[in-house]
Amino acid sequence: MQGVFAYARDITERKKVEEELKKQQAYTRSLIEASLDPMVAISPGGKITDVNEALVKATGVDREKLIGTDFSEYFTEPDKARDGYQKVFAEGFVADLPLTIRHNLRDVLYNASVYRDENGRVLGVFASAVISQTGSKLKKN
Repeated sequence: MQGVFAYARDITERKKVEEELKKQQAYTRSLIEASLDPMVAISPGGKITDVNEALVKATGVDREKLIGTDFSEYFTEPDKARDGYQKVFAEGFVADLPLTIRHNLRDVLYNASVYRDENGRVLGVFASAVISQTGSKLKKN
């Protein structure tokens, strides 16, 4: 006679942890999406890794098309935008960096800082923009 070995374990606790993690992720995402200010996460290589809906509206580009593209290409002065996020990686933050969004020529002030993993290793830059209410530096003729 051959025996059958059955292995069963209670996964109730794991399911609870997974559900709590999902709730926390949804909560965090809702906070980011609740912002009226454009927000973006940028990799060390300058590529966009995440955005909120306000940034989608500000650039006129769908989220799926923004992800993986170069952050600096969405501004009238790409070199200035690139220098800005590189400064964040070098110094940890930048405050009130003036840029103009290429899509609609709106002036913004970018504020950004690095974000880190649980061991303190820099993962990227998180930036938010305050859209100027006074118009653009570039005047239409």
